[in-house]
Amino acid sequence: MLTAYTHIVEDSANQLFAVRDAGSTELAHVFRALPVKRVRGAYEPKKGAREGLIRRLSCRVVATLTAQAA
Repeated sequence: MLTAYTHIVEDSANQLFAVRDAGSTELAHVFRALPVKRVRGAYEPKKGAREGLIRRLSCRVVATLTAQAA
């Protein structure tokens, strides 16, 4: 089961990503990340974006995402 993205982080190249935990102890040093852009005070996925891995060490948290009510 996939978990929701929990934070927006900025990496060392000043790119923004929506991130969640990688889900295993072997990958504890990375986030699963989706590239996003800031649009009118919100964060939207970039066109054609795919989920990848980014290192936790080179990131800083920009925002915390709240859960959406269904």
